[in-house]
Amino acid sequence: MQKIGFILLAFVMSFSLQAQENTEVFLFEIKTTPTTIDIVNGKNISQNAGYDNQPSFYNENTLLYSRTQDSLTAIGIYDITTSKNSVFTNEPNSGFFSPQRIPNTETIVAVRQDPQGRQRLAQYDFQTKAFKKLLDSSQVGYFSFYDQQTFIASVLQPNQMDLFLINSEKGTSESIITNSGRSLQKIPNSNSMSYTVENETKNMDLYTLDFSGDEPTSYFVCEMPIGRQDYTWLDENRILVGSGDSLFVYDLFGEPAWTFAASLNSYGLKNITRMTVSPDGKYLAVAAESVEN
Repeated sequence: MQKIGFILLAFVMSFSLQAQENTEVFLFEIKTTPTTIDIVNGKNISQNAGYDNQPSFYNENTLLYSRTQDSLTAIGIYDITTSKNSVFTNEPNSGFFSPQRIPNTETIVAVRQDPQGRQRLAQYDFQTKAFKKLLDSSQVGYFSFYDQQTFIASVLQPNQMDLFLINSEKGTSESIITNSGRSLQKIPNSNSMSYTVENETKNMDLYTLDFSGDEPTSYFVCEMPIGRQDYTWLDENRILVGSGDSLFVYDLFGEPAWTFAASLNSYGLKNITRMTVSPDGKYLAVAAESVEN
């Protein structure tokens, strides 16, 4: 174990924004059986010029995402019950990315970019919106929590990102693997997380990190579709990925291949990237570009 040092992430964030500067967040109802996926009633819920991306569910009826606000990126909140948007953060000189809930708490964590270009994980109380504290992990670009103290993070190195297992309470980190990707997930109904790693063909391989033993153990799952790195878990056995205007699924207990699941062409979106499923499995949120742009 070693203490985490400080590395600026301005390059990582600026590159991400240039690549996806006109994305929107779309919300769908989703119904699944062990063999079928039905995705219906989609709508653009961000309806906002600029960068709207990185959705994650706070609970079954509340969606968090990064939302452009006054030329900066704030934490947006969408209430599914009322179909209304609001902005959680109100810090004029800061930008916020990858907002997520710490499991079993009322705390939101996001990457906060300050006026000096430093990016740190900042914690906020969801009910009061009050700032709580900064985590000493300034070089983290992408992250996902396993429990209240443990998370995995892709950390910026000179020419790549590497994956670390971090304990925020102890202030320690353990290197897991090099050349990691940005899509890190907690696998539902399991003691595992998942991450991607660039392989020798420059595509991404998907791995799980199993926490059920004495030490976390990594297992290879599959290669991602060519050029894709973002995904979500429908359940503990099925992975969903977007490509263009379509969705594809990989079943851990089916054929070892990505199979077509649904076309979202009729909803006027393209270039699907980030995605997430609500805790109750009823909703799917995706970040994509609008065909009107």
